[in-house]
Amino acid sequence: MSIKLEDLHSFNEAVLSKGEEDEAPAPVLLLDKYRIRLVPITELPIVSNYSNTSQLGLNSEEVLVIDSPVESAEKQKTSSLLNRRECKKTIKSEKEDEPMDMETTEGDKENTVSEIGGGPLVTSFLTLDKLEKDGVNDVEIVGLDCEIQFFDANPIPFEDGISLQRFLRLEGSKHFSAAVDKLPIWISTIGHHFPSVCWLAAGRTNKNVQVSGATRILGYFNENSQKLVKQLNEACGAAQVNRYRAVYDGIRKVATPTREAPGEVIIDMRWNTKSSLVLLEQPDNAADCTIKIDLGWGDNRFFIDETIFEQLFFVLNLADVLANPEKEVVFRSESDKFDDLVQEMKQLVEACSHEDNVFASNEKSDQVTDKVWNIVRKCSDVKQATMLFKNFLQALTYGKIKSHVQEGNKSHLASLIRASKTCDFRMPILERLSTIEMMMEIGVESLRGRIINKFSDTLQFPSDELTFILKTCENDLSTLEGTLHSSVVSLLPITMAMATIHQIFGLLNAKDLVVLPDLARRVLTKYTTSMVEKAKRGETETDYMFETTLPLLRMNKEAFMHKRPRIWTCENTNTVGANVQTRAMTTLELEPSLEHVSRLVNASRPVRPIDEDNRKPTEEERNADYTVSHTIFSYLPKL
Repeated sequence: MSIKLEDLHSFNEAVLSKGEEDEAPAPVLLLDKYRIRLVPITELPIVSNYSNTSQLGLNSEEVLVIDSPVESAEKQKTSSLLNRRECKKTIKSEKEDEPMDMETTEGDKENTVSEIGGGPLVTSFLTLDKLEKDGVNDVEIVGLDCEIQFFDANPIPFEDGISLQRFLRLEGSKHFSAAVDKLPIWISTIGHHFPSVCWLAAGRTNKNVQVSGATRILGYFNENSQKLVKQLNEACGAAQVNRYRAVYDGIRKVATPTREAPGEVIIDMRWNTKSSLVLLEQPDNAADCTIKIDLGWGDNRFFIDETIFEQLFFVLNLADVLANPEKEVVFRSESDKFDDLVQEMKQLVEACSHEDNVFASNEKSDQVTDKVWNIVRKCSDVKQATMLFKNFLQALTYGKIKSHVQEGNKSHLASLIRASKTCDFRMPILERLSTIEMMMEIGVESLRGRIINKFSDTLQFPSDELTFILKTCENDLSTLEGTLHSSVVSLLPITMAMATIHQIFGLLNAKDLVVLPDLARRVLTKYTTSMVEKAKRGETETDYMFETTLPLLRMNKEAFMHKRPRIWTCENTNTVGANVQTRAMTTLELEPSLEHVSRLVNASRPVRPIDEDNRKPTEEERNADYTVSHTIFSYLPKL
């Protein structure tokens, strides 16, 4: 029976919908012995490091990945170790880029962990078995994920991969439908000696030219791997231009219990040279730097002012409860004592009784509603907030509040303060939802002013323009049915834009900050437009991603190039006339995403000893952290 495209799509959908407790869906099998899947080429390890995979000219953006349906014994052992939840997370490290200070006793030298020169953690191979042997069974790791996210691949022996590739070239049409038979094929293989082939590829280009490829693992970076790269490139033929790429991590995408959808900042640099290939070549000032920013969702590492972050998501929670009353308000985990909050409110009322028309004259001063907000938001439940509001409203009843509020303050509490000046005041009835609504409104007013002032002061952006953008977004959202309170939701794009521009601000030279206003307008337009468009479709905007390309000359190199590139590549193309004959790519990676490749290279990689004198590693030792691979695509011209 031929394998159809629908079978492969159905398997992918089943994998995506599978719950944690559900059994893995049955794989699609070829010849009852090979697993076959449909995977975007941009998700393939090593191959996805190409600067532009479309330049490979393949006839499809999706490829067939073929491997074994059975996990290797080593992979099964690793999976079982990682899935043993008795090892509840061991090392506290919320800051991924800072060294971890760990105290070790004389008798615990075996479990020593240190960080050398920004490189990988160097250990004496502490394992779960050793932990169990020592009776350590309740250890906690905060900020580090026990599981390493490898690409799911169960490689077959290289010799079997060659035979399978030849078989599919001759007999593939008998086992695949016409739509599947046209797709490029990637076979996952493994060898036990370097160079070790990890991918065998075959297919056709969009011009129906036959293409075949192979990715070889050359080991860790040393003189031998450099010689192999030179020999392989010479075999491919002379190339006129070397196209380099270096990928640096600004902020790593690391999930924690409190950061389930983390963001990241990546600096992707590309440049060309006509000189001979030099591994880990440094970019020149003409290099193009693409800054890719993904804010994730609820990731406080991106916010200039963490209190704005906390209050924004608290106000969003209040709006969500108003739209869905069956939900509960999530207050701060560390709330203040209620007696202290009562005393704060009493002091605020006393201060307001001596003030007249102060907060209406200065837009950047805290209004009285802002001060009420900063008290009630520290409550532990809605009942406490209700009691504090009643204390303040009681003071309004007796005319004790002399302070005024700004004209643009549209909150209900502001209208009550104005009413108290004209004898039109009526004590409102505070129930659960009315208290929540009053909190939300003064929270929105407080945040709106703080966000605009912070954006304007920090990034030198016109506050009037920010106010106009915010108001326009709010008006557009208010016309849509089913949208969460528009006054709340409209705060999201401007806050996220501020976080985005702040990241770019830290990467630019001081003299090149003049580009920030234009970049800010682009970010604001993108985020507000995306939010309104998604709201029209009944969707919620939680994706805040932006990228821009600037020359390295404008960048502050010290801000990110003190780290090593996580990925470094060099691409060469050899042509005969107008036809491409070969494409080659040399790749250096600090974190290979194929588990069997990582295991194979690590077995040969020299172990860096822990130096009690904190000696800095040599360049040779640091370079040995890289895994070197070489990919070649050969194009067979039409006869």
